[in-house]
Amino acid sequence: MNPIKVGIVGLRHGMASVKEVLDNADFELVALCSRTRESYDYLCGAQIGGDIDSVTFTEPRDALIRHCRARRNFREVAFYTDYDAFLDHHNLEAVIVAVPIALNAEYPVRALNKGKHVLASKPFAPTLEAGRALKQTAEQAAAKFMVNYEFRYAPLMQAIRGQIEAGAIGTLRLMWWNMFRMPFRPVYANWAASGGPFMAEVCHWFDLFHMFNAWTPFKKVCAFAGLDVLGDRQEIDDNAVCIIEYANGVRAGINYTYFTDQPQHNLFGVVGDGGKITADTDAAGRYVLYNGAEQNRTEFAPNPSRAHRGHLGFDVAHRRFARVIRDDLDVNRDEAERGFESLLISIAARRAGDEGRVISREDALAG
Repeated sequence: MNPIKVGIVGLRHGMASVKEVLDNADFELVALCSRTRESYDYLCGAQIGGDIDSVTFTEPRDALIRHCRARRNFREVAFYTDYDAFLDHHNLEAVIVAVPIALNAEYPVRALNKGKHVLASKPFAPTLEAGRALKQTAEQAAAKFMVNYEFRYAPLMQAIRGQIEAGAIGTLRLMWWNMFRMPFRPVYANWAASGGPFMAEVCHWFDLFHMFNAWTPFKKVCAFAGLDVLGDRQEIDDNAVCIIEYANGVRAGINYTYFTDQPQHNLFGVVGDGGKITADTDAAGRYVLYNGAEQNRTEFAPNPSRAHRGHLGFDVAHRRFARVIRDDLDVNRDEAERGFESLLISIAARRAGDEGRVISREDALAG
C-alpha cells in the first residue's frame, strides 16, 4: 500500500510533526510550507544558531531538526512560502497544520476545500465565527478532518477514561485540574496572539473533561482571573480559578498560574460516588485509583520509554490520523463537534473572567 503523501504548514511548532511523519511508514513527507526559509534551511543542513526558539514540548527544536535531517534529504522535499501554492502541490493528499492560533481555522478550511485530509491544531479556532465556519466545512467535507487535541490520545488519559467507563469510581460527579507552570513565551504573551490561557492552553483540559464526562456539553461557567505577578512580562491573565457545570450535573474546577515553574506542573483528578482517581502528567504521567469497600489503591504508570513525554499523546494522534485516512473512518462530525465544544467553553470562561459573572452556554453561543 502506498504511503499517504503529507505536507506540513508551519515549521516551528510543526517541527515535531515533521519528526512524527518521518517516523511513520504510513506517511511520505512531500511538501513543507513556512513564511520564512529559516527552519527549512536548517533541515537542509544550515548551521543551527546558538539559541533557536524552541516552541515544541516534545523535544527541543534543535534536537528535532537534527533527528529529522538525519532521516531525510530535505532538498528533495518541496518547500513553499505561499500556502495556496503548497496546497496545489501535484500529489499532496494530507496536510498537518501547525500555524499561529489566528490561522487555526482558516488554514484547515482552505485545505479541506481543496480536498486535502487535515490534522488541525488546537485551539479549534480563534473566534466563534471562525469556529462555526470550520465546523460546517469539516462536517460537509469529503476529506478526513481531525483536531490534534493530543492529550486525549495519551495512554494515561485513555486508561483513566477506561476506568471511568468501567465504573471503577461509580458515577462520575466531580473533576479538577491544577496547572502551575512557567510564563508564556513573549510572542504569545498578549491577547491578540494567544487569545489568553483558556483559549491557548486550558482548552486541552476542557477537552479532557469533555471526554471523561462522556462528551456531555457544558451548561454554565464562572471564572475569576487576573494579572497579579507578571504584569511587566505579559498582558494576559497569569492566574485564574474556573468552575464548570455540565448538562448532566457533573461539576469541574480548573486552577492555573503562570508564575509557578516547579515540578508537577499538572495535577488532576476525577471523583465518583464509588471512588476517585488522582493523577499527574510528569514523564509519561501516572494515576492512583482508590475504590471499593476496602479502599484499595491501584497505581498505573505508562512506560516512559515507550509513551510520549511532553505533549502526551502527540505521537499517538499522528498515528491515528494515518489510520483515519487508511481505514476511511467516519470521524469528521465528532471531531468538529468536540473541537467546537472546546472553543465554546474557552470563550465562555474568558468572558466569565472578564465580566465577573456566570456565562451560560446560551450566552456563549450568542457571541
